Amino acid sequence: MTDSLQSFNWKDSDYERPGNDWVCGHKCELGQVCRLGPDSQGCCQIQSRCQPEKKGEKYVCTRTAVHGGKCKEGPTEDGNCCQSDARCQPKRSLAAKRRLLSCIATAAGVLFCLFLFGGSSSTPRLAPGDVASAHAAIEAECQACHTSAEGGLGHWLHAAFDSSGGLKDSARCLRCHKELGTSAMFAHGLSIDQLKEKTAQLHEYSQPVETPFSLQLAAFIDPPDTDKTLTCATCHQEHHGREASLTQLTDAQCQSCHSSQFASFEHGHPGLGDYPYKRRSRIYFDHSIHLKRYFVEDEFKRTMPAGIKPESCRSCHTADSSGQLMLTGSFDEMCASCHEPQIKDIDFPGVPFWALLVISDSNDSKSVQWPRKTGVFSFARLPHLMELLLKADPDYQQAIQNLGELDFRRIQESEEAQASMVNAIKKLFYEIAIDGEDALQRRLGKSGSVYLNLKPSIVPTLRQAQQIWFPDLIAEWEQKSTTQNQESVSPPEMQFMHQRKSPDISGGWSLSNSDYTIRYRPLGHADPLIKAWLDQAVQEDPQFLAQDYLWQIFSNPTASGVEGTTGALASGRCLMCHTVDRDTQSGLAFINWKPFQLTSKAAKLTRFSHAPHLALGGRQRCENCHILDSTGSDLTSVLRSQFFTRDKAGISWEIVDDPHQVCTSGFRPVNRKSCATCHNQKTQIQSCLQCHQYHVHGSGRRQP
Repeated sequence: MTDSLQSFNWKDSDYERPGNDWVCGHKCELGQVCRLGPDSQGCCQIQSRCQPEKKGEKYVCTRTAVHGGKCKEGPTEDGNCCQSDARCQPKRSLAAKRRLLSCIATAAGVLFCLFLFGGSSSTPRLAPGDVASAHAAIEAECQACHTSAEGGLGHWLHAAFDSSGGLKDSARCLRCHKELGTSAMFAHGLSIDQLKEKTAQLHEYSQPVETPFSLQLAAFIDPPDTDKTLTCATCHQEHHGREASLTQLTDAQCQSCHSSQFASFEHGHPGLGDYPYKRRSRIYFDHSIHLKRYFVEDEFKRTMPAGIKPESCRSCHTADSSGQLMLTGSFDEMCASCHEPQIKDIDFPGVPFWALLVISDSNDSKSVQWPRKTGVFSFARLPHLMELLLKADPDYQQAIQNLGELDFRRIQESEEAQASMVNAIKKLFYEIAIDGEDALQRRLGKSGSVYLNLKPSIVPTLRQAQQIWFPDLIAEWEQKSTTQNQESVSPPEMQFMHQRKSPDISGGWSLSNSDYTIRYRPLGHADPLIKAWLDQAVQEDPQFLAQDYLWQIFSNPTASGVEGTTGALASGRCLMCHTVDRDTQSGLAFINWKPFQLTSKAAKLTRFSHAPHLALGGRQRCENCHILDSTGSDLTSVLRSQFFTRDKAGISWEIVDDPHQVCTSGFRPVNRKSCATCHNQKTQIQSCLQCHQYHVHGSGRRQP
């Protein structure tokens, strides 16, 4: 297109200059413009009226051609112009208005910045409102929370366009809130893998429900992303006054990120699964078995004539100071009336810590001075303490080599093994008779320090056993030493032993002449020696424990050590009630001597407090939420698989040391419908924050 769109000749073209500062008033009001338009000062240049000039007897028009030329009518007889005033009031153009607005805004911005940054301390002028009372102490220090407050105007302007500014500020929040952990910027403070695991669990318990439109819209606009980090300001809004709650959120805020969304707790909330049984209890106690079997009136009187039967749940469980948890009472309060006599077990001979082998009276061994030459040795291995003391002895090692297989029930098959073991055990007795505790220290070394600290000490009973079983041992060993060394050495201590009387036996140690053993019977619940020994033994290799007779005794839940017992359970067996947990990462095992305790290490999204429920009095009983599970009454039901399993031979029981086994302690899991009887739309007690906390770290909760 080559033709000009408009003629720009001043005579042929109307005024149309949008880039000028002023626009003709007629253009704005009538849509018609004059040819000249306003001047640079915004004045109309049209002069339709002129000043007639008198020439002779007549007045003539003086309007120039620029302003339209002389009019046909001419002036009036009295010398006035006959034209009306056609001038307009020019208006500012859009470009001029924008320039003016820009200048005003710039000037205002400069003045504002001068006001903010002109003083020695400008940050208080920036505060949009009072902070919450928890942050009042640092209110004047904006840089404590805002990275943009550290620099001048340029820093503030840069921060306004920095998309990562929120995360930088959140990092400053974590300077004080260190308890939130290293993953605090992820949802719930959980790692990505943990979030995915929680999401999978949520879907497992969820049912198809109708999602509210508002949540659908929120998910459409900003779909949830578990890989996305969140700023603290996403949920916590500051500068809303001293009384404002920084942790108060609406249900819509909580659910906006969730992949499973629902209307309310009453309508659509996922099921509770096995809650609150995320792991087995630390103390093995089956409520169903006790209430349905042991606490039945006739059975209780028969088996526990001196026992005190609990009257209600609160006979054993009491609320803590906060009312949050129901604590388990002590052994003396809950269990002692029935189980203390079993633990002391007067009829039970005690646990063997020492045992003499059966040495056959063959032709080659008639001269051997050994008290036990008849009967059957029932242990494949010697008691653990005895093995530790003999471990480094050359004669003991030679005996094991001669046996071929470590089974001392077969020792009579090898005369060489018998001779070596006789020599090793006598030497051990001799050293203990002479040096006592020092002999144990020398034999056990640092690795046996735990066993050395077992009190009461076994040494007095060992010395008594030496005087009864081997009365001529010291003289025999003196003669043997003289023969070997061609000289007689009789230390002062040895001379003293010739005159020593039998020591008094204290504590739970006893000497059995019927089977030539030294045994220990627990003095009562929480016996320090048995507890210390078990704490050490549980650290041993599981394969070793499977062959250790002492461990078999304490890990076997039946009274006589065999399955078909007719006696009461847990007779002196600590590990019938106290479970063993093994850490899968470190491989270390430990015994749970106490039930769960309140700690700050837990990572839980759900919280529950008994206090408001107990405050309901008679309207809310424990049985309303904790419903007994139906179970059998045979031995297999008593020894639940989460705690005990059969060994490979199917003869005895083995302890399960996996704490993640789920066991309900005889109760059914808590049902959501049961909770919804109180937490519903009618009561308005069903907000997310009623039972859930966002940060899994930072709040003291029960152990996982």
